[in-house]
Amino acid sequence: MIHLGDSAPVAWGNNSAVHRHPNDPSMLVKVVRPEAIRRQKARWGFLRGRRRRFFHLKNFMRVLEEQVAFYAAEGHASQHLEEVIGLVDTDIGPGLAVRCETFHSELAPTVASLMKSRRLDRSILLLLEEFFDWLERSPIIVNELGINNLVLSDRLTGRSRIVLIDGYGENAAVPLKSWSQLLNRYDKRQKVDKLRARLNAAALSSDEALDQSLAATR
Repeated sequence: MIHLGDSAPVAWGNNSAVHRHPNDPSMLVKVVRPEAIRRQKARWGFLRGRRRRFFHLKNFMRVLEEQVAFYAAEGHASQHLEEVIGLVDTDIGPGLAVRCETFHSELAPTVASLMKSRRLDRSILLLLEEFFDWLERSPIIVNELGINNLVLSDRLTGRSRIVLIDGYGENAAVPLKSWSQLLNRYDKRQKVDKLRARLNAAALSSDEALDQSLAATR
């Protein structure tokens, strides 16, 4: 049993509170937020989709499915996807343990925090382009792609990279993106284009337009 009740979360997701593991700083534990449980219980049974038997833990199931899907397609883990360790028991409910992504030995910053602190420079924009290219080619399904679920990490071999830590997995009642690789790729391209436009706007405000950054490398 992992005791998290006396510790404050280090981050929040749409459905989960993220805690540091009390005995292992290299691990984080995601626990479903009480309001997410209440939302799930309030929904009619037939609206809960094909994962209705997992109740409020269905988001954990999405994560596990995508991790397995990537292993099945590529035979190894991806450096752009959070490292999942497994399900754990905690004093505030079932948890999903993941590896803690870090940057300069601190908790990895989200793209949102980089934008807020005006640290979204040319090097990070290029890393985001590397991530976008990987994402479009990968079998991963994304239900939300935004500045709050992407982090900048240098945990592996000291090389910086962008890591997706939330918002992935099929969330539709009819899993069309699971059935169609073309549809999944199209959906991801649409999400990437929308996020890229937002990043361009942020970069332009600090004279670091993404298109200019890419042109400078050619």
